[in-house]
Amino acid sequence: MQFTIDTAVGSYDDALRTVRAAYGRTEEPVRSGLRHVLPDGAVWQASGRYAPPAWTEEMLREWVDLLNGLSCLDLVWRVCSEPGPPGVRGQVLAEYINPHLTGHPALPELSLVSRRLNAASRQVGGGRAPWVIDEKTRVRTVHPVVAAIVIDQLQKKPLWPKLRHHTDPPPDGSRGHEPGKQ
Repeated sequence: MQFTIDTAVGSYDDALRTVRAAYGRTEEPVRSGLRHVLPDGAVWQASGRYAPPAWTEEMLREWVDLLNGLSCLDLVWRVCSEPGPPGVRGQVLAEYINPHLTGHPALPELSLVSRRLNAASRQVGGGRAPWVIDEKTRVRTVHPVVAAIVIDQLQKKPLWPKLRHHTDPPPDGSRGHEPGKQ
């Protein structure tokens, strides 16, 4: 038996159908697990069984508009300025939004800001802030599409010129994702 699959034209599913047909199996197999398909208009949704609702561009922009206070905006900018894995550690974020806490337990301060961000998220129907938080390692990771929309909207806010990154950017290599760093 021999068959040819043109990967420039056909899709992965086309290739699977061809192979199944070659062996006389035309029925589609039952796939285990959930398939992650975004609803219409959505730009991002966390994966997982208990994931919050999907985020649209309009929701992201409205979320940023609801945020007030430099600490919230600084934290959002800090997470979104480095999108994608490995993410930014909670302690790094806490020290970034409140430099006087450097070297001190700053996570309670970060919790207050996170609660404000999540409250604004619930107002727009997002459930919680539009990034993934790994609770074990306390790392926040944002999708690049979300980061681009959020930073674009941040630049329209009157507080944009006062954000910390204009006068005190994070040092190079400060992502804080190194093992053992708290």
